Amino acid sequence: MNRNLNTHVLLSTVMISVNIICILLALNLLSNNFGIVSPPLLHLITISLLLGVLLLNLPLQHTIRTLRKENPHLMKLIMGLILLVGAFLLLIFSLNQLLWISSIPLLISGLDLILQAVDRKRKELPLLAVASFGYALVFLIFQTIPFSWYIHQQCSLLASHTIGIIIGTPLLLGPATSGLGILLIFLIFLISSFLLQAKKTRKEIAWFTVCSGGLFFVWILYLVILGFVSFTSKNDTVNLHPLLFLFCLIPTFGYLLRYRFKETPTDAIPRNGNYKKILKNGAVWAVVLLFLSVTMLTIFVNSEASPVEHRKVLFYGEHMLGTWDLPEYGKYGKDAVGMFGLWPVYLTTLGYETEIIVENKTMFLDTTQASNQNITRYMNFTAYTTVIESQKITKQLLNDTSIFVVTNLNISFSSEEQIIIWEYVNNGGSLLILGDHTNVGGMQDPLNELLAPVGISFRFDAALPLDEKFKWLTCTQLLHHPITSPLTSLDELQYGVGASLNITASSFPVIIGTYALSDDGNQSNKDIAYLGDYEYNKGEQLGDLILVAGAYYGEGKVLVFGDTSSFQNPAIAFSFPFIQSTFNWLASKQTATTNTLQMGISMVSLIGAIIVYRFFKNKTIPFALFPIILCTALLLSTSLNPLLIDNNKMTGNIVFIDASHSERFTLESFTDESVNGLIVNLHRNNYLPILLREFSKEKITTSKILIFVAPTTAFTGDEVAFLKQYMTNGGFILLATGYEDKEASLPLLQAFDVDVEQIPLGPVPYVEGNTTLYQNEPRFVDSWPLSFKENQTISYYNFTWADLTYHLVVFIKHGAGGLLIISDSQYLLDKNIESIYDYWPGNILFLKYLLNELQTMEELR
Repeated sequence: MNRNLNTHVLLSTVMISVNIICILLALNLLSNNFGIVSPPLLHLITISLLLGVLLLNLPLQHTIRTLRKENPHLMKLIMGLILLVGAFLLLIFSLNQLLWISSIPLLISGLDLILQAVDRKRKELPLLAVASFGYALVFLIFQTIPFSWYIHQQCSLLASHTIGIIIGTPLLLGPATSGLGILLIFLIFLISSFLLQAKKTRKEIAWFTVCSGGLFFVWILYLVILGFVSFTSKNDTVNLHPLLFLFCLIPTFGYLLRYRFKETPTDAIPRNGNYKKILKNGAVWAVVLLFLSVTMLTIFVNSEASPVEHRKVLFYGEHMLGTWDLPEYGKYGKDAVGMFGLWPVYLTTLGYETEIIVENKTMFLDTTQASNQNITRYMNFTAYTTVIESQKITKQLLNDTSIFVVTNLNISFSSEEQIIIWEYVNNGGSLLILGDHTNVGGMQDPLNELLAPVGISFRFDAALPLDEKFKWLTCTQLLHHPITSPLTSLDELQYGVGASLNITASSFPVIIGTYALSDDGNQSNKDIAYLGDYEYNKGEQLGDLILVAGAYYGEGKVLVFGDTSSFQNPAIAFSFPFIQSTFNWLASKQTATTNTLQMGISMVSLIGAIIVYRFFKNKTIPFALFPIILCTALLLSTSLNPLLIDNNKMTGNIVFIDASHSERFTLESFTDESVNGLIVNLHRNNYLPILLREFSKEKITTSKILIFVAPTTAFTGDEVAFLKQYMTNGGFILLATGYEDKEASLPLLQAFDVDVEQIPLGPVPYVEGNTTLYQNEPRFVDSWPLSFKENQTISYYNFTWADLTYHLVVFIKHGAGGLLIISDSQYLLDKNIESIYDYWPGNILFLKYLLNELQTMEELR
């Protein structure tokens, strides 16, 4: 008997331990506290871990039997199952990190309700639900109230710096690299355990204090270890975080050894319809206030942009590092792309009027406009942007300006000009400032001097991601903001190597380099722009670098980027959604007053919820209501925010390059498998290409051309019907696919009675010896012949071999538009058109010819 009892106690203890470890581990994984790991992989591991917890605790057969028979707890069981399913749906399908973390207490509450209904209670689940809910609220506050994140960062920097002084080794670690995020989760768990204690005796308080102190001791010990360990690479600096997690388990389970798990009351709201009693219950009002608090904290108030007629963007084009040139014929390879010229051009597609200030208009246009060439089309800068000649910034220039842009400023504005600029911002204008790393071009002092009123400054460093393979994709955190919320992929940032930023309490971070190195500049390294050694040296800040920061000033807004890459010509086709959301916010009506009021109402509501629940509840309610309300409020704001953020309808010569059908090209810039060469040639022909990451009918309708480069995910019937209508209305589709990839494109090809035949033609033309003799002719990499009906079809490239004619490029007219097919999956890739170090003139000329043909058709209709 005693042996069975001991076995049962042992199994119960093991189950408690496993559940606690798994939930704490899941929270750390979803918070990205374990270093450089791909977000999709972290997500998958977390879902698998939680499924394991579910299968370990849930008696499936007993639960199914309970569902089939009458049971007084049947409603509780059904509610628990609904919460479980809802939590997993949020985890699997949501793209929002806040919802992922908030789904954990929802899942635990659902599991707890099910086990209560089948009389298999697990006494640690209520504690885990409360602790995970508490952490979700703290994480929410860090994401939405910048000052809280700033305090969090400063605490980590101060603690690590102090430890470094004590041990004689310089240390400067952000929360992500110091492990403060891991400590925070364990600390919230201990605090939740203590608060749920029925009786808090002196011994209990003392033991809680000892164990909490133990957590801090473990963290300090970990910092000491980091101070003494030598790392072979900067990537290795965060690989020890799992060790800290294991260390933190010691004081945590030490506290639980003397902990008496409290069964949380589960009496529900009265079911007799007595609503007066319900309304008198403080716990109910706590739920209402929680909903109000979370909704107010996460919804974007006043984020709609000003009317189109008031959207003027003024660029400062003087005293800066960089050029405003555009891609043009005659410049190829590494000299072809240019730097900032496309930026104002793309903004015109969103309805902005763009102007640029220069001191000498003639000299500026001589270096920016394409020279007269024997070509039919090219991009004309002045067709999109008005060039204004002025020797200085004046009030008249800024009077009707919505956004003033200063980039890579290397000569300071005069005191008079700075006063005018800040008066403009104070009166409601928006100021966008971009700079770069290590004082390159002498820009650090002029930019910091200009930014002094808002307490933001550029550091003499280069912000480098610790992940050398995936760059910023695994090392970036986007705080909750109208700029970052619309993004569907971190790749849309297109961030490069820039400076990190210092801020004060009056400004706020927007984008964080969580796992990043502040590589100090080298004043003697003038030949390579004062860059450092690209390695971690003790004393350099490691982790939680601020890459983008903002501030409110009077009625206006300021936004600062430590890097210009996102706005440069090579990136703009990929980063355009990010640029759009950036300018939407700068043109919005959001001010310091509305932002402060919004956060104030939210925090007062949250504090009110705590006070009301603590002092005015007269009856408990199911704790599950709190995570339900949290997730409901987040879902509501997530659904409403896209409607509240102004999404300008695009117009102009827009070309979308589809990336929603698993196309066979890479998003890396200028590799053999990239499409940058295609993009540059579209620019030369006065088109504005944009990467289409999600198949959006609304967006595609605004474009002139839609390009598919070897799609490998099949077109659906609905997509084919839409694409046919798109062509009927005048749109052109360019599809490049060979026989090996044609399966995905068959639904579209068959709609036009076209097929790619299984006859491998390989590289065409067949050239032996000196290829330069054929460099002005089109060149194919892996071609296959096309079969089609003659009616309404034009063959743009064919050749005859052994009395057989093979067609490789054909156009099929459909309505006012049509379908252009290239039977080579690799034809439009950089290796075949144009890369940094190589290009094929024949393909550049042939692509220009095809685009001219489409343009002629458009003009004739």
